[in-house]
Amino acid sequence: MPQLSREALWSIVDPRLTDPTVVTVMDQLLRLARSDWEVDEPIDLRAPLMRRYLSDHRLWLTLPLDAMRHSVRAEVRHRQVAISAVQLRLRATAAEVLDHLATLEIDSRVLKGLATSELDYPHPLLRQTGDVDLAVPPDRLDDAVAVLRDAGHRNREEPFSPHLRYGWTLTSPNGVEIDLHTRLSRRSPLGDRLFRDPGEPLHDLGGTALSTTQRLVHASGHFMISPPGTRRLNGLLDVTRILDRPGINLDTARRFAADLGIESLVGAGLQVEAGLSGRTDVVVALGRWAAPDWLERNTRLVPERRLLLDHLGRFREVPRGQRLRYLPDWLLPSARQRRILARSSRKSAERALGRLR
Repeated sequence: MPQLSREALWSIVDPRLTDPTVVTVMDQLLRLARSDWEVDEPIDLRAPLMRRYLSDHRLWLTLPLDAMRHSVRAEVRHRQVAISAVQLRLRATAAEVLDHLATLEIDSRVLKGLATSELDYPHPLLRQTGDVDLAVPPDRLDDAVAVLRDAGHRNREEPFSPHLRYGWTLTSPNGVEIDLHTRLSRRSPLGDRLFRDPGEPLHDLGGTALSTTQRLVHASGHFMISPPGTRRLNGLLDVTRILDRPGINLDTARRFAADLGIESLVGAGLQVEAGLSGRTDVVVALGRWAAPDWLERNTRLVPERRLLLDHLGRFREVPRGQRLRYLPDWLLPSARQRRILARSSRKSAERALGRLR
């Protein structure tokens, strides 16, 4: 990625982040995360869209009450109590799911918010998550789905694509979404080697998380591969927290990301965080990482996603043995996909014509 201004970096996080007052609060939250939530200045929530951004980016739990004005403390506390209750329900559901998988000796790794909240934050309830994300070996996915169905979980109406085999989505009896992943990201086939790594035990939740380096790669890649407008700042804060852990080795992270085929993607996410947090040492280290290729620059790393090029790029994500099976869906997308692709094609043509004028 080229060197970008702070405004451009924030627009990668969320293209709507243009209000200077809102950006000031986001800067404060980054500093809080790096200081273990030591408050040195009040946080102003009076910007008209501030509450919407806090909800969209799942940031209410990160707000220290002693940094709030007295007029909003009651509201913030009410929201935090309600969200914390949901988080406790998610954690309880995750523990039950892990027990079900253990009955069939299905190995798993707890991913994303449930893992980082316990291992990388001063308190688990500082990090809000919306579902239970678990990695399972690809050859045990069907067994995992079967044991959870027997326990009362039901399939979601729109599970992961069976052709791309990212995993499977179910809903628990109490309504919690359970995502079983067979990849760390769309472009990183998991294989079984991840499960040969002992990972890090989760003493409170139970189960095992990825190792610190693997969590860094996953957090950065997952943040960057999300479409603009859906990249959440709490995902970027995960990268912030993990980079601040002693002994983190960026060269080890680079090799792991390269083995998965997502070195340039992960490096781009790290560069966004490093630019916002002022980590000059990380920026220098990232000079040894692979630069984003042309397709990724045009589909993943710009504030406005080009869906037509993204559709073309998805075919290379399909495992080679499944490409013939996937080809009909790629050539004949659904009606909704056709509408999106048509709009994207028009916008791409308009941009091209605009450059020629």
